[in-house]
Amino acid sequence: MAKTTPAETLSTYNRIMKDLKEGIYKPCYLLMGEEPYYVDQITSFIAAHALTEDEKAFNQMVIYGQDATVMQIADNARRYPLMASRQVIIVKEAQQLKGIEGLVSYFKAMNPSCVLVLCLMGKSLDKRTELWKTALKYCEILESVPLRDYQMQEWITAYLKEMNTRIEPQAASLLADFLGTDLQRVVMELDKLFILIPEGTLTITTDMVENSVGINRDFSPFTMFRHLTDGNFAGVQPIVQYFSDNEKKYPLVMIISLLYTHLSRILKYHALRMENPSLTEDAVGKLMGSNYYFFKETLRASRFFTFRRTVRAMELLCIYDSLYKSSDRGEATDGELLMEMVCKMMA
Repeated sequence: MAKTTPAETLSTYNRIMKDLKEGIYKPCYLLMGEEPYYVDQITSFIAAHALTEDEKAFNQMVIYGQDATVMQIADNARRYPLMASRQVIIVKEAQQLKGIEGLVSYFKAMNPSCVLVLCLMGKSLDKRTELWKTALKYCEILESVPLRDYQMQEWITAYLKEMNTRIEPQAASLLADFLGTDLQRVVMELDKLFILIPEGTLTITTDMVENSVGINRDFSPFTMFRHLTDGNFAGVQPIVQYFSDNEKKYPLVMIISLLYTHLSRILKYHALRMENPSLTEDAVGKLMGSNYYFFKETLRASRFFTFRRTVRAMELLCIYDSLYKSSDRGEATDGELLMEMVCKMMA
């Protein structure tokens, strides 16, 4: 069975949330995977809105997998609600539930007046099992997969689009570089951004991001990479020094991860060009799946980072990532390691 993609996760999440907001509840939600954001959002919405405050006292319970048995969960789920149209049972950390396969019999004959929410944090069901195959037939399933660094700009753009707001590509890139792949943190910053920007704003600009989130565009990883791909050492040097002076905000491991994301795009571009020399730039852009702005940046960067230079740069990232995590670095600071690595990339 093909792996779930981040785009499929987002699509399923939006569909489930649309149903819930319209008051459509299913008898069972199987929420699983490594990305906790979507699981937490769905669970919190059901806990807050499936029942009124008066109904919750007798009809809503939260159980932890390590403290319960399958029989207890099934028995509670088969009960009928008391003075309410439904009851809600939320099983957190359901991956710790022993004998979880025993839920097969309940799935086949679920109580329609119970909303059972099973949250498997950091784990998915084995898709070869009878439990999984039965869940596919009878349960609403969300497999929440984490995003990669290179997918964050498009995720931010898509998230804001759902809120009828656009964002400039460079502003999305700036946020992605600064915030990383922690969706909880990203959403918190985006929500804060909505509070701080002028009311009625339809497009979020780079200036708004800088002023509201506290990101300095002149000293961002994105700006450093632009100078790097221009062969502009004079532009790179003060940014590396700024990162060195602010190691908690810009740890070396984060800079390496972001450089890897950008360089991976360039390497993919070169690979496609080498494999299909006759392709137009537009055709290559479509194969890469990038929007126009990101592809244009990749195209520009590829002029300095040739195929060989890109491969060498990625080798250096692996070397310095290992140094960062080992005692072989001696007394070198993160800033010194970063400067040394960048100098070798530009040599």
